[in-house]
Amino acid sequence: MASVSNEEINDIRASADIVAIIGSYIPLTQKGKNFVGVCPFHDDHSPSMSVSPEKQIYKCFACGASGNVFTFVAEYENVSFIEAVRIVASKCGKELSITTYNNNVSQALKEENEIMDLTQKFFLNNLRTKFGKDALEYLKNRGLNEDIIKEFGIGLSLDSNDSLYQLLLKKNYDIKKLLDLGLVNSVNGKTYDMFTRRITFPLWDKDGNIVGFSARVYRDEKDVSKYMNSRESKLFKKGETLYNYHKAKDIAKREKKIIVVEGFMDAIRISSIGIKNVVALQGTAMTTEQVQLLKKLRVKVILCLDNDNAGLIATINNGDELIKNEIETEVIRLSGEKDPDEYILANGGEAFKNNVDKPLSYFEFKMNYLKQNKDLNNVEDLSIYVNDVLKSLTEIDDPILKELTLDKMSKEYNLSIIVLKNKLEQLEPVKIKKEIKSTVIEKQRKDVFMIGSEKILYFMMNGEEYIREYQKKLGFFEDSLYREIANEIVYFYETNKEITVADFITYVNDKNDIRDKVMEIVNDSANDEVTIEAMDEYIDALSRVLVKNEIKRLKKLMKSELDEAKKLEIALQIKELKKEDV
Repeated sequence: MASVSNEEINDIRASADIVAIIGSYIPLTQKGKNFVGVCPFHDDHSPSMSVSPEKQIYKCFACGASGNVFTFVAEYENVSFIEAVRIVASKCGKELSITTYNNNVSQALKEENEIMDLTQKFFLNNLRTKFGKDALEYLKNRGLNEDIIKEFGIGLSLDSNDSLYQLLLKKNYDIKKLLDLGLVNSVNGKTYDMFTRRITFPLWDKDGNIVGFSARVYRDEKDVSKYMNSRESKLFKKGETLYNYHKAKDIAKREKKIIVVEGFMDAIRISSIGIKNVVALQGTAMTTEQVQLLKKLRVKVILCLDNDNAGLIATINNGDELIKNEIETEVIRLSGEKDPDEYILANGGEAFKNNVDKPLSYFEFKMNYLKQNKDLNNVEDLSIYVNDVLKSLTEIDDPILKELTLDKMSKEYNLSIIVLKNKLEQLEPVKIKKEIKSTVIEKQRKDVFMIGSEKILYFMMNGEEYIREYQKKLGFFEDSLYREIANEIVYFYETNKEITVADFITYVNDKNDIRDKVMEIVNDSANDEVTIEAMDEYIDALSRVLVKNEIKRLKKLMKSELDEAKKLEIALQIKELKKEDV
């Protein structure tokens, strides 16, 4: 979990010519003041990537990939950020010193993370000893080659003669902490390794820190469970993680989709055939936290759960939840084998890829599901089916999909289209024109607020004069996320006495709470002309929105105020604000 100081990284970034570095990977051609090339992060057939030597950033106008020299190398070579810094340093003729712990590891849990890292190294080493020969043979017989074993950090926990517990004890780690992390167990005063004689699979959080393990028997063991998983701890909260998310998220953004499976072995198997944008629930039910992780990616979700009744019901439940969260959802239902792991072993990778290329839309899948166990020639069954479909349509925002579905049902079952539409209107929430108008106005205000805020933040990343303009004319964002980014920009400048977009991208790399939003802002604004005049226009527009919001707040306050004197005072405040809102 090593890192380097910000000063050293800034020095390396300043020494690196982004055009030269990216040009060593892909051909670049000068076009005006920028350089263009075929984007390596999607199936690009024309130069979609622009590289700015002035700003030292790149952007693909097709897939949205963007960043600085470090993010390009990390993405292209599929390595960690620190490894990318090392590669860039090497290309610039500099040596990299590793001195501190990565900032994305909470200092409060620093020791727990150290324990997990040491445990992982111990398990990895075990697999390569003479005692790991049988386990290694088992993995290879299961079709897991060396590359996949390394990629997923697969290791081995030996028996009590080669104890993890003894190793950690020698390092003076507290026994209670080891018990809490679920690495050891204690019965009748005897403490022993939790995962004895099992192949180990590390479990990561969304940022790639090891937080637990799953372990599988590989010999004929009587009266033991096939799999054993870490219990929940300070580090590991099963419902808050998706297996392989930290590796899959960037690839998913490029591919515009992510595959969700049940078990981690399904994710490993799918990855072994070259499909890397895959995550596992490690169960069937999708939690609120997992839905939010997927929503954050802003990509299509393809559900590929087990081919059993539990997997079918989970597909419906999880699909409904994804749709409620406005996530485009598709479904793959494999035939024959129980899960993707067994399906690929039995039918090959190409057969699975064919399924990925031909998923069903979630709504089409659900319509087929609703037909199950119904005789649609029977009037009662048909009525139940039609009402279920109409109820499902109320959760869909796409008016074209609604129209096509109603038309199809009308023709297929000889039903009046007018009756179907009337029934759908009855089921849908009543919408009053005034409310619709109010919603539209509110959305417009939010759009102005969002666009204005993000443009101002981007301008601030470009130099001191823009930071000073923000401090003088605005100085504050209502939105907590934008406020945090602004504070970080100001802090970065005051610490380093200068700021560039490229350097700020590096600075936020380990700040998981704001990194993704900063990259979105850079991606949306990378080609904007940066001037004080343009910034002032955004500040003025944003100020008008803030004034309107304050007037709205005061009017609401005045309605609930009983004291006439205070009411008058609020009315005067509103009057003064209205003078500003011209």
